[in-house]
Amino acid sequence: MNPRAIPAVLRAGARQAAGDLRPVLLGAGLASLFVWAVVVIVVARVFDGPDGAATMFGPMFLASAVGAYGTYIAITIVGETYNDRVGGALLRVRILPHGPMVWAIGKTFSAIAQTILMQLAVLAGGTLFLGSLSWSAPQILLCLPVVLLTAVAGAPLGFLVGSLVRGVYSTFLSFPLMLAVMATSGVFCPLDAFPRWLQAIQLVLPTYWSGHLTRWALVGDPSWEFGGAFTPALAAVILVAWIVVGFAAVPAVVRRSFRKESIGSLARMQSTIRSQTGL
Repeated sequence: MNPRAIPAVLRAGARQAAGDLRPVLLGAGLASLFVWAVVVIVVARVFDGPDGAATMFGPMFLASAVGAYGTYIAITIVGETYNDRVGGALLRVRILPHGPMVWAIGKTFSAIAQTILMQLAVLAGGTLFLGSLSWSAPQILLCLPVVLLTAVAGAPLGFLVGSLVRGVYSTFLSFPLMLAVMATSGVFCPLDAFPRWLQAIQLVLPTYWSGHLTRWALVGDPSWEFGGAFTPALAAVILVAWIVVGFAAVPAVVRRSFRKESIGSLARMQSTIRSQTGL
């Protein structure tokens, strides 16, 4: 890409993000955005109580969810990629100048905004409605940059998965798999409770380290952590590595994915959907 074109591409991506966010923020999409936040707050309140020695489950679960929802951005990007593929938007974008990059930048901006809104809803709702919480203003302020870091770090994973799952069945199978990755990242219980092979997978993904940082910022109890100790510097380095390496790879991943978009592939996918729905 010509360096002179970068500002124009960024502006076009920002306009696309604004267009994607408008129906979410001004319509029924806003309510659906907060559904998972409400679920987390209700679970934390219902099951709040001592977990083990002095650990309260509610604050630990809520702090973990704030971080884990950062990687929910991957599910958002995969879902929107599927919708754009089925609707033919990817095929139309492919023929535009710098179209794939504008699309990727717009999806990144809009998905980050939606994810951060969800994380802030969990943070605010838990503070208001969970009685065992005693988060201070400095703790919440410390958590705000962590929230941004976790959301940005999960975005490359969404583009990678979105480029790999192209069919109807594979796309919908990817959703429970990604939710399972989130659920086994130390959200509900210590990471040490899972098998070694699963711990090894989590230690290279942003899912565990996102929750690790939010637990460090909000709770300060390392009983759920791998090795029984907080390592915020290591967590930040791993998340930054996902951002740097991930977004460096995203252009190639997106270009490769867009090269597979064709009228024939779109027609086959739409035909499959019609046959499944009986149309």
